[in-house]
Amino acid sequence: MSFPQAHILYLHGFLSSPMSAKAQEMRLYVAQNFPHIQLHMPLLSGIPSKAVAQAITRFSALQNTYGEQLLGVVGSSMGGFLATHLVEKVSAPEYSPKAVLINPAVAPHRLFPKYLGENVNPYTQEQFTLTYADIDAIEQRYIEQIHTPEQFQVWLQTGDEVLDYRLAEVLYQHSDLRIRDGGDHAYQDFSRELPEVCQFLGCERFAQ
Repeated sequence: MSFPQAHILYLHGFLSSPMSAKAQEMRLYVAQNFPHIQLHMPLLSGIPSKAVAQAITRFSALQNTYGEQLLGVVGSSMGGFLATHLVEKVSAPEYSPKAVLINPAVAPHRLFPKYLGENVNPYTQEQFTLTYADIDAIEQRYIEQIHTPEQFQVWLQTGDEVLDYRLAEVLYQHSDLRIRDGGDHAYQDFSRELPEVCQFLGCERFAQ
């Protein structure tokens, strides 16, 4: 018996990569439990405006190719900001892909000024320069209200030392919101949440 192929897009955060612990935990879990689901993990530029363009291009290509077989987007930190933009502003309404966000950045343009100038991605050693123009480009995509809250599942840890989890708590208050005490920005023990993440995305439709 053949099974249909489904797809999930994973977007890493700022100064991160597909080699991050969460990304690899999800890659392993999906491979072991849902071998008929392909996980796409593009390496995004450190320059936020370029990362937005890359995310839109990859998401649009997947949606145009696979339609409703694109189950959704998983985004961590800045990747969560990107995933929100994709589902709210880019997705075709007839497909309604979902988004799972892990400690998402709600207003990254407020944090980027501390990174102005030269930066190095610790995973890839990519060197890039962050400018005020890059920050402005992100601010223009700032989302103040979620119009499709049912499409989002959001995982927050109160011990996030980089982002104020309460901003996401307010923005995604009508979504499937999961708040864990403690933890940190990397989201400790993410692997324990993966069964519920995959259930929300509808992965079980493609189980063996």
